Amino acid sequence: MGRWLLCGLLLVSLNGCGWGSFQVPKREYQAKVQVLGVLPLLIDRSAPLDYPQKEALFDLLSKTNRDRHQVLVKELKKKKGYFDVRPLSGDPNLLSLSLLAGRKPADENGRPQGYRYNAADVAELCRRNVVDALLIVVFSGAQVQDSRRSRTMLESLDTTYNDVLVTAAVIGRDNQVLWELNGEDSYQALQLQYADFDEAYYNKTDQVRVKNISLAGVERALSESSDKDSQRPLPTIYRRLFDRISSSISPSLLDALH
Repeated sequence: MGRWLLCGLLLVSLNGCGWGSFQVPKREYQAKVQVLGVLPLLIDRSAPLDYPQKEALFDLLSKTNRDRHQVLVKELKKKKGYFDVRPLSGDPNLLSLSLLAGRKPADENGRPQGYRYNAADVAELCRRNVVDALLIVVFSGAQVQDSRRSRTMLESLDTTYNDVLVTAAVIGRDNQVLWELNGEDSYQALQLQYADFDEAYYNKTDQVRVKNISLAGVERALSESSDKDSQRPLPTIYRRLFDRISSSISPSLLDALH
């Protein structure tokens, strides 16, 4: 039994849970990334977004994002898939300016496809923090083509909505993209608009207006949590995002034994 367990540990491979995609073979990823550095959560304030309180929204998001990457580090460490996972420090605004060298064109539905990165800054961060690769998570505005239903699920409206979506990538010290979460897999952190089917119903019209969720409503969404028993509950939007990332780039013993 011990022999088989040892073989399983030696053959451990990365778990593909349907989120994101590896840009290199999983064994190559595992060989290259023994020590992973996790950056503070970044915000791309220049991404396309039509929201009346855009700057206040990003300021609020910046506040709620603060130090959340520490939780992501803990989640990744629980998986025991790396020799070490290290939280990196730095001003998220300055890191965004230095690391994000350009936004890739959005897909046909307006979903972000991720970024190009500044090779010199990636290499310097890896060298300074003694890590093999960086995990970079970026929140950005997006104008997406989507179909959304009413609360009764009886009506739907297919149009362009403004959202906050999240992309992520693991970047090697040589600036090679090793794994990406983007496009159809990008994570919907916040819906900033809704279709007002009730207004259309009571006004006896087929014209359904798209309305903005208030900043107060956004703030409540950012703090909403299902962790009722925890003294410091993690808001649901972060819990789901971190679960998605950690399950995608962590090894699975079960996979190895197969």
